[in-house]
Amino acid sequence: MKKVAMMAVAVVALAAVTGCGSKAKIWRPDGSPGYIDMEGKKFLVMPVDMRYVQGDKEKMAAALFGSLVAEFGENGIPLQPIQPALEGIGLGDLSWKLARGMRCAAFYLDSHEWGACSGEDYSIIPNMLKTLVEKVAELLNKPELKFDYIVVLHIDTFGAGTVPGTTKLRVLGGMYDTQKDEIAVAFEWDQTTAEDALLAEMATLGPKAVSLMAGDNPAKKAEGGE
Repeated sequence: MKKVAMMAVAVVALAAVTGCGSKAKIWRPDGSPGYIDMEGKKFLVMPVDMRYVQGDKEKMAAALFGSLVAEFGENGIPLQPIQPALEGIGLGDLSWKLARGMRCAAFYLDSHEWGACSGEDYSIIPNMLKTLVEKVAELLNKPELKFDYIVVLHIDTFGAGTVPGTTKLRVLGGMYDTQKDEIAVAFEWDQTTAEDALLAEMATLGPKAVSLMAGDNPAKKAEGGE
């Protein structure tokens, strides 16, 4: 697998995200049509790793992952059930590393390789992805498994909001193209959410994230008569 995960020029766009938050930043490689053609593609959906969000992390992780994988229907291959097996082969941290590594590479590094941001070195990601691609069919007991993209969605928290009883969230992730060995799209947005609404909010983030990653396919718009 290539060490190179980026193309020479980043294309950054802004897209509105509903709710109390900032606009999303979206990165696609130079030459990208601005959308992911999801028709007939298979998506390996990484587990959700909830570490720092307040509340019942297991319930919130289940809600977040469920809202994400549901967007892919039969074309989504969920890896949440095999998280213990991933930990067993040294990939237990891959989800958050991949999400943060995409953010680092797309929005902060003027580089063609995975690198370091805020003291965290993401150069190990290509080797971790290689291990995942080699082992996942065995772990899922699906010898004929094929997939086109690896999808990741992650939540970070960074303190209380300005309004009492709220918390600030950062939603980040993207898709990795396993055929081209590169990031196909990366995104992030910040939002403030009431602490007692966190669980319900998790169930809404998957559709928002997938909509951003998929982008606007002109052919689909034409089919819809828009």
